[in-house]
Amino acid sequence: MKSIDKKDVIDMLKDWTNEYHVLCPNKKINDDCIFDGFEQDHFTLDYGKLSFCLKSAFFPQSEIIFEVEDNQYHEVISSEKTILFGIRACDMMGILQSSSFMSRDYGDVYYSAKDDATIKVVMACPGPQNETCFCTTTNSGPFAEKGFDLQFFDMGEEFLVEVGSKKGKELISGELFTDIDSGDAKGKIAAFKKKASEAIPKVDEIKSVMEMLKNGVVEDEEWEEFGQKCIACGGCAFVCPTCTCFNVYDLARDGSGMRVRGWDTCLYGGFTREASMHNPRPTQGSRLKRRYEHKLKDYNEQDLQGGLCTCVGCGRCSDVCPVDIGILNLVLAISRDYKSG
Repeated sequence: MKSIDKKDVIDMLKDWTNEYHVLCPNKKINDDCIFDGFEQDHFTLDYGKLSFCLKSAFFPQSEIIFEVEDNQYHEVISSEKTILFGIRACDMMGILQSSSFMSRDYGDVYYSAKDDATIKVVMACPGPQNETCFCTTTNSGPFAEKGFDLQFFDMGEEFLVEVGSKKGKELISGELFTDIDSGDAKGKIAAFKKKASEAIPKVDEIKSVMEMLKNGVVEDEEWEEFGQKCIACGGCAFVCPTCTCFNVYDLARDGSGMRVRGWDTCLYGGFTREASMHNPRPTQGSRLKRRYEHKLKDYNEQDLQGGLCTCVGCGRCSDVCPVDIGILNLVLAISRDYKSG
């Protein structure tokens, strides 16, 4: 087992930048914290749940997948050696589930090339990052069980470092890291995990609503009520670690051009509209139903990776929704309505 003093973390990241593109938490204007390229003057260890998840590291909001120059086709596959430092456990689960989805039936080379070239360093949470965290309910945190190359545990003046892969072990072979007694370290980590897990309350309604959806109890009228509130901004899908819907479009001119893919969401009216103009999900309520059933009912078991469902309990959709119909709000409302009914 290894440890590293907090004061040495910046030097560690500097060392890593010699070989890798390092993405980590940086505080910017107005103290907004984002995952971005390592900048010593902006790097921070004082961060909680970031507003945006990390799926853009593997699945960018917009990316060119091939180009045509003088009628010659060139596929664009990016695989820059990258380290993600400071991933929260819920985001690690999101990466695992998305990676499973993107490789399960037909391998997405654009996603997998980035995934394979990325070392994942998790920062275990000591407790909830805000009031919408419920990772303990979805088996997604507050610490990662698998998928990571390294996992850091905050012990005050130092971090204990858990190794999850050969790549991770090689990354901490430098002199900044200190060998420590494994038995003592494992005891401290176990105590950290126990305290952190107990600090995050369970949302029992999640499991009960999952059963309601599987049994067809929730009526369409309930979804239509939510649909009347939804303004179709797409925010919940764009901040979700496991939403992978995309569209592709071509830009062409005089023998040259490119194909681009970008994020899309099933909450948009045109997402399922067919060429005949028939839309199998014609109302906003039916589109909300489809999105949340995909999280809580209609998922492939292979993609779960140990999670409860394809919601990882990060609570971002509840954080970002301007009309309060994120998954927590929705689940609690359904549970309340059917109990009272």
